[in-house]
Order: sequence, then C-alpha cells, then structure tokens
Amino acid sequence: MRDLQIIEHNDKKLIELTKSGEIEAYSVLVQRYGSSVRACLRARLSNPHEAEDLAQETFILAYDKLNDFHYDASFNGWLRSIAINLLRNHQRKLKALAIGGSVELELLIDQQVEQHLNQNNESELLEYLQNCLNTLDQKMRTLLTEHYTLGFSLTELCRKYEDRHSTMTMRMYRLRQKLKNCVENKMKD
Repeated sequence: MRDLQIIEHNDKKLIELTKSGEIEAYSVLVQRYGSSVRACLRARLSNPHEAEDLAQETFILAYDKLNDFHYDASFNGWLRSIAINLLRNHQRKLKALAIGGSVELELLIDQQVEQHLNQNNESELLEYLQNCLNTLDQKMRTLLTEHYTLGFSLTELCRKYEDRHSTMTMRMYRLRQKLKNCVENKMKD
C-alpha cells in the first residue's frame, strides 16, 4: 500500500521524500525517467552498453546532487543534462590526442629511440651501425663522417661538393633512412 502511494506522488514530493531518506521514492523517479535518459544516451552512442552504463551513472550522480535541483526546472530535463555532461566527459576521455607538427613528432621519435637504446645493448647497436656503414660506398661514408664526426655544416658540405642545399639535405635524409632501416633489419634478425 505504501509503494502505491509513493508512485502517485509528483516529482517534487518524490524528491522531498528521497532527501528525507525514502529510497523507494528515488526508485520511483528512476523508473519514471530511466527510459527517457537511456533513450537520450542511446541516440548519441553506438554502443548500447555504454549508454546503459552512463544512464546508471546519471542516476547515481543525480542522487548525490539532489540538493542542487531547483524545483522550478523539469526533473527529466535536469537528468538529461547530467546525462549529456557525463556523455561529453566520456567522449573526451576516449578522444584520440592529435600530434602536432614535426617538432612534436621528432620528440616522440627521440623518446622511442632512447627507450629502445635503453632496452638494447649499446655495443650491439654500434656493431650493427658499423656493419651498415660498411655497406655504403666510400663517398657516402665520407660525407657522413665529415658531417657527423668532423662537424661540417650542411652549408659547408654544399660548398665543398658544389651541391644545392636542398640536394644535400635530401641526400643526408636518404642516408639516415638507409642506415636506420639497415640497423632495424639487423635488430630483427
């Protein structure tokens, strides 16, 4: 008999009863608005299980924040706004982070190389690099030595070999890529 009386109450009375400790009153509100909240979330999510989980979170959060509800507002609208905010937070957590320009990408690559170096024996990597350097022709080995060991700048190398800067830059890039691929292949073996 008591449950039947609770069901007949309006939202305001049910909220007041919930605040005074009548959990059954909140259960009536959940039953009354549960399908509306779930429908609101299902329309925005492809996974029905995520919608169900967020609907449950909505009612838990609404219960905790019941003192924040203003009686002049629609309780259903208030619940749906909580559901939408939870959905936004959920989507924000799942959103992939974009990587910026080449500087950020270079930092990520450097971090991965450093982690990889720490995981592998340095002397083994140096041996691989030396083997790969030996596969290059003499002119390319000399160019790498002049730049990386002797410290010639690209501008100085361009003057020495009478090449354009873009040509020298591309040549050095290709050499680094060739060495990188060679070392990676040796590491796999």
